Amino acid sequence: MQNKVGFKQIHNSLLLTCILFLIFLAIGCSKQPASNQASETVATPTANSNQSDRAAGTATFAQPNLKGDIERISLAISMAKDSAHLNKWQEAASRLRGAKSEIDVALGRKPRLQEELEALKVAIDRTIPLVENGAREADAKLTELQTRIGAIKTNTY
Repeated sequence: MQNKVGFKQIHNSLLLTCILFLIFLAIGCSKQPASNQASETVATPTANSNQSDRAAGTATFAQPNLKGDIERISLAISMAKDSAHLNKWQEAASRLRGAKSEIDVALGRKPRLQEELEALKVAIDRTIPLVENGAREADAKLTELQTRIGAIKTNTY
């Protein structure tokens, strides 16, 4: 009789252990990835992706293409205007020279917006002396530059 009771207890505890193991296994397999794990898999490009897919993951101004050039030009003009508002005229002029060099890079890509970029470059050339001298009309010229680069952005995107 005692053999039957002992066997029954072992059988019940073994059955309970197997059921608990299966429950833990099911919970472990159905667990959703943590939010940081999901974003890592989405942001990581696959081995088959091409250059444009990798560029799409970076900030627009950091991309080595025409859109990146235009964003860098826009940023330089905006920073020049901010510097001018703070009466940092030499810094503003330096930012405009940086925008000119970005225009040269963009023109090297032979874009369809070549005329607009060259017109912007000429407008920057006319604005730099005004900014360096702290002229009153410098703010209006900087606003004009922002309008021009905004139009180029619109035509590009």
